[in-house]
Amino acid sequence: SILVGYGRVGSLVGASLKRAALPFLVIEDADKTLAKLRDDGIETVSGNAASSEVFAAANPEGASRLILAIPNAFEAGQIVLRARAANPKINVIARAHSDAEVEHLKGLGADTVIMGEREIARGIVEEVMEGRAEAAEQPKASVT
Repeated sequence: SILVGYGRVGSLVGASLKRAALPFLVIEDADKTLAKLRDDGIETVSGNAASSEVFAAANPEGASRLILAIPNAFEAGQIVLRARAANPKINVIARAHSDAEVEHLKGLGADTVIMGEREIARGIVEEVMEGRAEAAEQPKASVT
């Protein structure tokens, strides 16, 4: 997998990939982050993934998955187009902040687009429903 961006979202994704022993490399432009990744033994490509040279250095032709963890949907869209041109079969997973961004990225060829706000809402609803189910399982107090 190619993971683009290792900020708040990308670092969580990367940690999960590492725990699962799934191979990945990170494209990142922050020098401090790159140094830490390299110290941790994670393969990196330095620079902005929207750059054709930087993206090509990650060997998208040989990748099965592209994970776009960057917050900028316009930049992510450029990367989706590059990925599709290099490898039409690559599975593209991106993040978005609005329905318009979801549509934009899907329209450019992303397979899955995850909107943070929607996932937060889903988590809250799951907690509410789980709490409701637990409350329904509690024995009712009898009133005498």
